[in-house]
Amino acid sequence: MCTGIEAIAAGVSTAASVGGSIMNFGAQNKAAWEQRAHNAKLEAINEKYRAEVIQYQNVVYQQEVDHGGKMLEHQRSEFDRQGRMVENATVSIQKNLFAKYGQLLQRQIEEGMAAAFDLQANEKAGMANRAKAQVAADAKGIEGSSVEQLIDDVSRQQGDNETVLNLNRSATMRQLTLEAMGLKASADQALYNIPIQTYAPVAPINPPSPVNPVRPEAPVASPNRGAMIANVIGAGVQGVSNYATWSGKKMSDVFSFK
Repeated sequence: MCTGIEAIAAGVSTAASVGGSIMNFGAQNKAAWEQRAHNAKLEAINEKYRAEVIQYQNVVYQQEVDHGGKMLEHQRSEFDRQGRMVENATVSIQKNLFAKYGQLLQRQIEEGMAAAFDLQANEKAGMANRAKAQVAADAKGIEGSSVEQLIDDVSRQQGDNETVLNLNRSATMRQLTLEAMGLKASADQALYNIPIQTYAPVAPINPPSPVNPVRPEAPVASPNRGAMIANVIGAGVQGVSNYATWSGKKMSDVFSFK
């Protein structure tokens, strides 16, 4: 005889099983939505950080470009200034060289004129000495080889003086030539010693490196609704089976309405 207790027990068991399945599905569904929200928040944070890194790299790159431009402008102005300085120094050295060349040329002219006067004076002195010797010999009535020897000695002395004067003149000209060569060498050395500041080449500016895109989080699977429905149906079937077992009926009797 069925007292109804079996039906109540079977109903409670079925309700508990169905409720557990529904609650478990709800908990899984809530956890999935919370995980998706967390992943979306994490991706948003990573995207913001990536954007900040890109902006920072762009700012640094622009600063390096600006600094490089200022360095190039400074070097360009320095090269222009040094170019003007070298040009002015070269002109000054050349003027100084030409002035000293002029002084040497003046000395050369003066030495040539002095040598010419000395040669002329030596020639005049020789002619005068020969004339005096001839006059003295004529006055004393001396003739022959003695007079000629005396005149030859005067001429020889004149020639020796002329040779010495020419040697001195040649030595002076050589000295002036050497001084001119020394002036040219000194001017060349002065040009070589003009200080010129050089600059090392500016290193190329590296562009910002690529920033890796944000990797998406792994997708979160939703709980299987079909499995939940199957569990509910299974719980119902199990409840009916439990009722049939506890009441001593067959399954066909449970679904019979006679």
